[in-house]
Amino acid sequence: MKYKFICTKCGNIEEREIPMKDYDKEKNNQLCSKCPYTMQRIIEWQGIAYGKGDGWFGKSHGSKSI
Repeated sequence: MKYKFICTKCGNIEEREIPMKDYDKEKNNQLCSKCPYTMQRIIEWQGIAYGKGDGWFGKSHGSKSI
């Protein structure tokens, strides 16, 4: 899968291809190609998400205190 990372020092953004099976091991080992600093994953959502029914946060009964 392809993931976007941003350099923690210079702000350079790069896309990296990391197999899903290796992601947990490799996600913290990404180094910027412009400087020798670590990169942090940019979380992006590319899909459809919606809440439906009373159990979702923000709905009439979605946030109850116990």
